[in-house]
Amino acid sequence: MTEFYYPVVGEALNFEGLFSMKEVFRVVDKYFRTKGFDKKIIFDEEYNTEKGKYIHVKAEYYKKTDAYVRLQVRLWIYANDLIEVEKEVEGVKVKTNHGKFNIIFDGQLQTGYITDNFNDTKPLYFFWRVIYEQYIARPRIAYWENVIRHVITELKTEVAGYLNINKLMYER
Repeated sequence: MTEFYYPVVGEALNFEGLFSMKEVFRVVDKYFRTKGFDKKIIFDEEYNTEKGKYIHVKAEYYKKTDAYVRLQVRLWIYANDLIEVEKEVEGVKVKTNHGKFNIIFDGQLQTGYITDNFNDTKPLYFFWRVIYEQYIARPRIAYWENVIRHVITELKTEVAGYLNINKLMYER
C-alpha cells in the first residue's frame, strides 16, 4: 500500500513583465537535471487569445531515492497575455516575451511505491506496515520531507532570480 506525504502544497511564484518562456523552461529543466530527477509532462496547451498567447503546462519531476521512497515535484506553469517583444540591449536587438507568469509548486513524498515489499491483504501485514511507517521509518520520512521542501525552495529561488535578472536587464 502506497502512502503519500505532502510537505509542500500550492506554493506560488507570480511575475509580470519581460521574460522568455524558453529560458524559464530551460532553467527549470537544468535545475532538475542537476539534482537527478526524471521528467514527465502530464499536460500542455498553448493557444492564442485576443490579448496574446496563453500557455498552460503541468509537469512532474520525480526521483526514486531507493526501493522505498520516491520524491515527486509537480509544477503548474501558466503564462497569460504573452506577446513577443523586441528590445535593444547594448545595441543588440533581442526577442523576448512580455506577459503574466505564474508557477505553482507541489511536493510529495511517496513511500512503498513498490508493492512487492508487503502484502497488505492480510491484517497482520497491514498492522506491521502502519507500525513501521509511524515509528521506525518516521525519521527517514521526515528527512525526505525536508529534502523536498529544500528542492522546491531552491527551484523557486532559481526561477525568481532569472526573472529578476530579466527585469533589470530589459527594463532600464
